[in-house]
Amino acid sequence: MRSKSVLVIGLGRFGTSIVETLWKNGAEVIAIDNNPEAVDAVKDKTSAAFVGDATVHKVLEGIGAQYVDTAIVTFGEHFEPSVLCVASLVRMRVREVIARAATDRQADILRAVGAARVIQIETEMGRRIGADITMPLAQDLLDLASHYRVVPWNAHGPLVGQTLAGSKIRQRYRINVLGVRPHTSKLPGDKPRLEAPTPDYVIRDGDTLLLVGDGDDVSRFVAEVGG
Repeated sequence: MRSKSVLVIGLGRFGTSIVETLWKNGAEVIAIDNNPEAVDAVKDKTSAAFVGDATVHKVLEGIGAQYVDTAIVTFGEHFEPSVLCVASLVRMRVREVIARAATDRQADILRAVGAARVIQIETEMGRRIGADITMPLAQDLLDLASHYRVVPWNAHGPLVGQTLAGSKIRQRYRINVLGVRPHTSKLPGDKPRLEAPTPDYVIRDGDTLLLVGDGDDVSRFVAEVGG
C-alpha cells in the first residue's frame, strides 16, 4: 500500500513540526513556502519542497497539489491567504483539506469555504493547560498519550491468512490490536463494525486493524510491513 501524500503549506514553527512528524511516520511529504530559508531547512525531510506563493492557484497546480491525499494550510495568523489556499485546494478536489484558524469566526469561514477540518492551536493548548492545572491526572494521561499512536491499518501482505496470535504483532513490534473491522459484512447490507478480536481471529486482506503502540514501534511496523 502506498504512503499517504500530504502537502504542507507554510513552514513556520507549526508547519515545520508537521513536516517533521509526517516524514518520521513514513508519509510522502510535499512542502511549500515563500521563504527560501524555511524551505531549505526541511528539504531533507520531504519528497519535494518548493519556494512559491501558495495563494496563487496556478502555483498549487504546478506543484501537483491536486494529486495529494491531504493538504494542510498552516499559516492561521494570515487569514486571507488561508482562505485563498483552501478555496483553491477545494476547487482542485483535494480529498482532505485541513486549515489553521486563530478565532472561532475564522474557523467557521474556513469550513464554509470547504475545509474538512480546522485546527485552533490556542484553544487546544488552552484546554490542555486547563486540564494540567485542575486535573493533574488528566495531564498524566495526556503525557502518556503523546507517546502512543492509535492507527487504523489496512491488512495486506504477509500477515494476511495468519491469526492474530500467529502474527506475533505484539511480540515483534510491541503493538496491540484494539479492534478489527472486517473487510466484508456478515449479512447483505450490513455495515462492517469494529469488533473486539480474539487471538484466533484470522487476518483477511482488506480488514482494518486498529493498532496502538509507541510512535516509534508503530513507525517500525509500517516501515517493515507496509502502511
